[in-house]
Amino acid sequence: MHPSAFSSIPQRIVHWYTVKNRWYVPVVAGFFYVLGSPPFNGQLHPAFVFFPIASFLICVPLFGFAITSSLKRSLLHTYLFGISASLGQLYWIAFVTPEGLWHLIVLGVLLLTLYEGLFFTVNGLLFRYAFKRFPRSYALIVPAWWVLVEYSKSIGEMSFPWDYLGYSMTPLLPFSQVSSVTGIYGMSFIVVVGNILVWNALRGRRCGKMGKNNIALAGFAVLLCVVSFWGWCRMQAAPAAGPKSKIALVQPNIDQNHWGIGSLDTSFGEIESQVLMVSRDNPDLIILPESALLCYLVKRPYLRNRVIGWSEKIKIPLILGSLDWEIAPPRGSREYLVYNAAFFLDTGSTTFQPYYKMKLVPFSEALPFQGIFPILSRVNLGQADFKRGTKQVIFRVGNTIKAAPFICFDIIYPSFVRSAARTANLLVHITNDGWFGRSSGPYQHALMSQQRCIENGISLARCANSGFTMLADQYGRILSKTRLGERTVLAGSISLSRVPTLYSKLGDWPVALSA
Repeated sequence: MHPSAFSSIPQRIVHWYTVKNRWYVPVVAGFFYVLGSPPFNGQLHPAFVFFPIASFLICVPLFGFAITSSLKRSLLHTYLFGISASLGQLYWIAFVTPEGLWHLIVLGVLLLTLYEGLFFTVNGLLFRYAFKRFPRSYALIVPAWWVLVEYSKSIGEMSFPWDYLGYSMTPLLPFSQVSSVTGIYGMSFIVVVGNILVWNALRGRRCGKMGKNNIALAGFAVLLCVVSFWGWCRMQAAPAAGPKSKIALVQPNIDQNHWGIGSLDTSFGEIESQVLMVSRDNPDLIILPESALLCYLVKRPYLRNRVIGWSEKIKIPLILGSLDWEIAPPRGSREYLVYNAAFFLDTGSTTFQPYYKMKLVPFSEALPFQGIFPILSRVNLGQADFKRGTKQVIFRVGNTIKAAPFICFDIIYPSFVRSAARTANLLVHITNDGWFGRSSGPYQHALMSQQRCIENGISLARCANSGFTMLADQYGRILSKTRLGERTVLAGSISLSRVPTLYSKLGDWPVALSA
């Protein structure tokens, strides 16, 4: 076939799309966006190992929808693209189906995807503006703006920084070592630049201007290879000599969707047997997941003493997830303040040192703006109505482990993790991803915690109720990992030395530079 036949394909596609208002095209293209996200990255199956490279294509349709001749059509089609892209990434939230609240959960997913779709529209409109007004520099303006939009999703009562574009490249560990310098925002910047260069190359083919655009794209590909080679060399370097510790993780795989009378005693019995079993490996620390003991542990003497009995029998420190409460200040809107907590119980101690979760999931764990408008505390949408913790803590285990605890949603905030990790030598992430079944959610969540290792040069112990429980080193390499949906224990030795990173020193400097 003659090369001109290939060059005419983009023109035919564009003509087919523009002659009619084919609104379903951006909807389908939005679902294509999901191919750059977990689990399409080798976690699900080795066949997907190179799918992260698709992330350099997934924004190209958005750019095309943005520059259509009609502004009204551009608004509609970029928004439809954003809705389907968001739904493809966040559909798993609908798997959280507490009894009697399924309709509210589905409504919440719908509203969330409508809200998240707006971010794609904003990015699309800026691309439209920059493409027309700054044809020589939009390839830098658009990625910088994209970074600022992503950063805005980590701010405020409605913050939900889940679907950052840079995570699509985390599975390619040699390349993702660049985040030790730039953090996740720098990776997003690079991915958007790649999408624009691909866009320029396709547009140049359509317009008959291929030379410079193809050279730029080839140069970018060479740069990616150079960065990946540097990352591979970085991963070959042995971390500085330092202490190691043996960590044990308990994955109880308790089904809390069918929690009922007698479930608490059953779960205590199951977890106790797992704790006693893994203690035979003589670890330095045993970690249980978020809500492992789903009760107000320290406020119920019988249950509290039962856990202390475990500690006295095995003589190993414990970190575990539970709930806690305290009496609210007078004249407040609530009688009690309830916390999602991680507790540390040291060997020979009867004191449970708490960390109260600081980053609460909007509408699930707390209503946004409740502190500003106290009347919202009377609104019941099925949320847990937790109180936000106010300080980060470090659990000191013996003379070696300085563990920074994070509960579920905490781990997806890069700067929040960085601030705690600077005085720690181990990230401890406890979570309960069992709510989300065998969906994309557990894959995405585990990948984010892996990303925090690379950014901060610090090892990770991640304990999940149903998976994925894992140990990862300072470069994000997974040392050992459980499967999804199994009741098991995991134990392994992990380095406590820090690998210095520019990101841990400077923080989110790509955001400031983009601004």
